[in-house]
Amino acid sequence: MKFSSVFSLAGLISQVSAITWNVSVGKNGLSFEPNEIRAGAGDIIQFIFWPRNHSVVAGEFTRPCIPRRTGGFWSGFFPTAADTINPQLFRVQINNSEPFVFYCSQNNGQHCKNGMFGIINPGVTGITTLSSYRNLAGGAGNATSPRVPPFGGQILENPNTSVPPSSSTASTSSASSTVLTSTSTVTSESSTSVTTITSTSTGSTSTGTGNAAARTGAPVAGLVIAGAAAVLFV
Repeated sequence: MKFSSVFSLAGLISQVSAITWNVSVGKNGLSFEPNEIRAGAGDIIQFIFWPRNHSVVAGEFTRPCIPRRTGGFWSGFFPTAADTINPQLFRVQINNSEPFVFYCSQNNGQHCKNGMFGIINPGVTGITTLSSYRNLAGGAGNATSPRVPPFGGQILENPNTSVPPSSSTASTSSASSTVLTSTSTVTSESSTSVTTITSTSTGSTSTGTGNAAARTGAPVAGLVIAGAAAVLFV
């Protein structure tokens, strides 16, 4: 077997190892379901929006309900009619296994303060646990939305709006890679940040279901694609 064939096979194995996680946003009140996910590098998180008007923002563990100072992602708001699922979703690809927190920045009802947040790759103890963030968020004020268009992810058409999607069923997805460079103010404070995201991967395929899904082979290379949408409030 030629070396080129070996490397081609290795690339194929890496593509079929990634998992797509569907996260319901606001399906049963002020919550993300699931709100804890153990994802590997290359896995995709798809946020699926339910009524009435929610968002997803990457936050910081020590500053509850406030966006990350650099990097991260922001979906914008997804206003959704009653008894429906939003026809669009927000997709983010995970580039490593480090823990990070996300929250809904809707202040009509103070969603973040009242428990609407989740963690990718939570710790067992300490600041990166869901219980630790809940304690901090309970004393937070209004949540902050980035003052820029959506970034750090991809806004796509939702292929399934008639049947409620499972929150833990893996699926198959593919997308073209792109490069996003943005300079933006990300909080209500005066600090600014520069985010540069580069990707070269062209697709991913899931191979399991739920948080206990088996993963084989190497993870897919990172893919983060910018989406653009207007910020809407209820």
